[in-house]
Amino acid sequence: MSRLALPALFIGLALAVAVVAWQGFGDVAKALSEAGFRLLWLVPLFLIPLLLSGLAWSVIFPAGNRPSLQRLCLASWIAVSINWLLPVAQIGGEVAKAVWLARRAAPAPMMVATAIVDKVLQTAGQAFVALIGVGLVLVLASDSAVVPGAVLFAVLLLALIPAFFLAQRRGLLLRLVAAGERVFMKHLKGREAGGLVERLGGLDAALSAVGAAPGRLFAHLVIRLVSRLVLAAEVWLALALLGHPVSVLEALMIECLAQTLRSAAFAVPGAYGVQEGGFVLLGALVGVPAEVALSVSLAKRMRELLVGLPGLLFYQISEGRLALAAR
Repeated sequence: MSRLALPALFIGLALAVAVVAWQGFGDVAKALSEAGFRLLWLVPLFLIPLLLSGLAWSVIFPAGNRPSLQRLCLASWIAVSINWLLPVAQIGGEVAKAVWLARRAAPAPMMVATAIVDKVLQTAGQAFVALIGVGLVLVLASDSAVVPGAVLFAVLLLALIPAFFLAQRRGLLLRLVAAGERVFMKHLKGREAGGLVERLGGLDAALSAVGAAPGRLFAHLVIRLVSRLVLAAEVWLALALLGHPVSVLEALMIECLAQTLRSAAFAVPGAYGVQEGGFVLLGALVGVPAEVALSVSLAKRMRELLVGLPGLLFYQISEGRLALAAR
């Protein structure tokens, strides 16, 4: 993956620059200047879905093992910061948040198990988001060319959910961890690997305990879905500030399908280029000029930087302090 990440990153960035150049740097800059610093409201607005993400994660913990909501929100902040800004195929942040939490809360297998289930249910939530976007396209837009691809992607995501639980019941997850550690030890050349499998020996039991409460899983799915839909407020607000207001349903359609495109392009770091082109395409469905739709995408990129860079800094500092304390 590391061999592919950097080339994919450069290709994505080049594509993003090409999309901006295609629309005209001057036109995009003019659209952004009209909104000015008011676009910074997207930063505090993101605190709502971040809080909902932490709340959804807390719901699936069995009684007596639930960390504080503050700690879960911090771990979620770390995850999105890494997934946004580093070439980790949208999964590295989930690994980092699981490890970060397991080092600070006990039992570690339960912390990792809930992080795994949280990611699986995020995938299910994204499938429903895609279907919501498809439904809104059929209602609001005359051009439905994006519908077949979005439906197919949603079906594939939903198929991953039963596959995960089947793998868990057959013990395949722990075998995967063991295989990964063997590869890791091979590259360490004699140094200590850390006994990951031994420390997570109760992972299967923890996964079973989390999955034994379908009511909590359903509540998590609902909260996660709401957190994703709340992001449509960013599109609505940005377009209003850029002088091209749309209805709430139109903003929701754009956001749902933009998230779907971004998830489908997980191999491209940050979905650079894919997100920009997607906003131009989706904005056109509701009559938003291309340079304005592109400006919305760039405003979201600004929010990712202003939220994600402090998140990466917090992650480095907190892990550094923990390492120093361990020494």
